[in-house]
Amino acid sequence: MTRFAFVADDFTGATDALWQFRRFGLTGSLVTDVAGLHDRDDVIGLATTARTSGDPAAVVLPAFRALAELGPLAVQYKVCSTFDSSPSRGSIGAVVAALHREGLARGPVPVLAAQPELGRYTWFATHFVRAGDEVQRLDRYPPMRDHPVTPATEADLRLRLAEQGAGSVGWLPADPAEEAYLARAGDAAFVADAMTEEHVRALGRLLLSGGSGAGPLWCVGSGGLSYALASACTARPASGQGTGVGPAAPVLAVSGSRSAITARQIDTAERAGWRVLDASPEVFALAGDSLREGRHTVVQTTRGPARDPSAIGRLLGRVASHAVRSGLVRRLVVAGGDTSGEVVAALGARSLDVVATLAVGGPVCVLSSADPACDGLEVALKGGQVGGTDYLLRAAAGTTQDAR
Repeated sequence: MTRFAFVADDFTGATDALWQFRRFGLTGSLVTDVAGLHDRDDVIGLATTARTSGDPAAVVLPAFRALAELGPLAVQYKVCSTFDSSPSRGSIGAVVAALHREGLARGPVPVLAAQPELGRYTWFATHFVRAGDEVQRLDRYPPMRDHPVTPATEADLRLRLAEQGAGSVGWLPADPAEEAYLARAGDAAFVADAMTEEHVRALGRLLLSGGSGAGPLWCVGSGGLSYALASACTARPASGQGTGVGPAAPVLAVSGSRSAITARQIDTAERAGWRVLDASPEVFALAGDSLREGRHTVVQTTRGPARDPSAIGRLLGRVASHAVRSGLVRRLVVAGGDTSGEVVAALGARSLDVVATLAVGGPVCVLSSADPACDGLEVALKGGQVGGTDYLLRAAAGTTQDAR
């Protein structure tokens, strides 16, 4: 029986959401097509590429309608904890508006972007990001302020959602009383504050306490929201980072991320002996030779001048597919949300199952595919901002990381 369902706006976010539910002992599946949805697990998720779409509502609404028929307690639209969206690309506000327009949401849509264990906090509806020992407003955090596609021009998420057409957007303080929650009844959506894990847990308890049987709770948020929902329905405590998956060699990493964090991870791997190759038409042979030598290899566009993201995603998808189908690798790392979608599609994935995590937001999945060469492949999908500088080294060793 399905207790929770989610639709993610990218593939890295989808695996993070599934892991948040799985760490509380809930069974779960992540599929890549509406045709693969089922009600055999506690949690069912669908990974999409809505974040790159000019009309994300059109991408996700068919899945929302199908998931509603499964009768879950809640349906989450999983978005990045850095709220990657704009009025013209991956608009979160447009999805909120569509939930009301289609008659799915019959009350205000809770929005929780905070994910404290990942260093994402919201206070007075204003979003903050921890970078090392410093906490910055989202619109002053360089990777998001200067994002080439969805720059963060405002840290007040109420204003961001209103700009994107969500309608009236309110605010819910951390650890709220039920009266404060009920007072938001007239809003199209409200932004929930959270600074601590207990704030997140308290919100989950509040959101699930008002189940009326009139349909699922429709909500929007990061992996922090997945954590909130899971923690509210099971007494089992979170199990930390889980167990590792052991070493693998060679490992191929493909990166279309432009994040400075990912760049530092690549630098660290290169110093440790990994071969780092720039993505180009010639890289297929170079990567193949490197992998045949048993050498961990990175194919990337993270360093150097920016290039067309969609073309790079397709190229990296072909690189990964060629290496896997040639039998050269059984563990793959993909950096970048948009890149992850292209790579998973190139591998013909039908579903993914989380088996471990290298860092919060960067789990290891086993991929299911009709192609025997790809079926059973271990894939670690990570967003650009995820993981410590040794993330790639841990990917090869199969060890976990405490990201707190």
